[in-house]
Amino acid sequence: MDYEMDELLPIVSELAQKYTGYESTSVTYEKAQSLMEAVLFCLSEYNNSCATGLANRDISVKEQYNFGVKLLYEKVENIRKIYNEISLQFKDFGVKCLYDTIQKGIPHFLKCYDIKFCPQNTILTLDYPLLIDCSSLKGADAVYEYIRAIQIEQIFLGAFDRNHVISVLGKYDSEYRYMIENICSIVLTNMVGHIAIKKPFSDAEFLYEEYLQLSKVFEGKSISDIESIIKGILKDIVNRFYENNMDLLDYLCCEANNIAVRIYTAVQHGQLNKIFV
Repeated sequence: MDYEMDELLPIVSELAQKYTGYESTSVTYEKAQSLMEAVLFCLSEYNNSCATGLANRDISVKEQYNFGVKLLYEKVENIRKIYNEISLQFKDFGVKCLYDTIQKGIPHFLKCYDIKFCPQNTILTLDYPLLIDCSSLKGADAVYEYIRAIQIEQIFLGAFDRNHVISVLGKYDSEYRYMIENICSIVLTNMVGHIAIKKPFSDAEFLYEEYLQLSKVFEGKSISDIESIIKGILKDIVNRFYENNMDLLDYLCCEANNIAVRIYTAVQHGQLNKIFV
């Protein structure tokens, strides 16, 4: 929604007074610009609430701003709640990037996030990559979507034996502890290979004959065909072992095309051993 400058300036001016402790109305140009961004961010938060039927565009801009601030406070509390929940049994499998991002980064965000004067600042770089793209989001919006995705990943990985996950990661990269890659993608890809040929997860390594079986499953198929196979496997797995958790299914399916491309390329070059470890 577009706003007129004369609607925004009174809110920015009041925010500037609060920022200086009401001792002055003068702030640097950079700080004034930052405060304007803060106001627009809160207004955007309010307008985005339209999707849930909360927004009422008949109220004043100041009221919209205040409502946006309220929504951000609620979002931060939800971030705190999710973080506290996953921290109880959080598994990073020794991957430093994941540990640092969640166990160090999220508490730092919760401690330093400034809803009043700089809500647009994400603070964190969120280095551990997800299966979804949150790069267009800022501030609490980015961290909220990020921690929700981490919660979903923990549900997925929690169904596997810890030693199995570590074994897969170790065969994928002997220096996996220092890699900056998504763990779910690696485990998920390997899982597809197991299920495609009905190989028990207790059988750690793929044999030569099993690579031949996998080749027969995927050869002659397009990327789209392989993606459909993967999504079918995911739907069955989520239904059988994750109580048909649709949030989990939707999240994992975001990686289906990437896995399909990798499998298709590996089949063409006879290198399925690079995909299924």
